This record gives sequence, C-alpha cells and structure tokens, in this order.
Amino acid sequence: MGKTIKNQIPWTKTLYNSFVDDAILTSLEKKVLYARVWERDKWTITRMAMEFNVGRSTINNCIARIRKKYDYLHNENPSKYPKRLTCK
Repeated sequence: MGKTIKNQIPWTKTLYNSFVDDAILTSLEKKVLYARVWERDKWTITRMAMEFNVGRSTINNCIARIRKKYDYLHNENPSKYPKRLTCK
C-alpha cells in the first residue's frame, strides 16, 4: 500500500491550519484534505467521490494538486513545513 498524505506528513492541528490558510485551497481541496488527514480510516477515494458528488479521477487530481501545493510551500518555508516523505 502506498503512502497517503496522512503518512507522508506529520500533521498536527497547527500545521493543518497553517497549510489551509497559506495554500489557498478550493472548497473541494479542503474537504478532501480533511477527509484524508483526520478521517483516513473511514474515507476511501470512492466514498469521497460519492459524498462530494465528483468522479474518482477528480479526487485523485485534487490530491495531486494538494501535494504540489504542499511541496511548493515546503520549498518556500522549510522550517514551517516539514519535508514530505515519498514512496520508494
């Protein structure tokens, strides 16, 4: 099983709130991030797609955008945002 956003980044409430404020996330990105970080055991990509009334590919694209935004913020401020662990 690949690493999820939850496992790649040591999320805390402070880091989560800072990221949401700094990354300028869309409402869907906020919902997906919250579901992936805080509700990881309960929410699959299929369930998110059904709950948010979008396709699975939209959820996957949204997760990819969140990762890109996190990587950008990490490059801009590495002391605030820890390096994301990658799958090998």
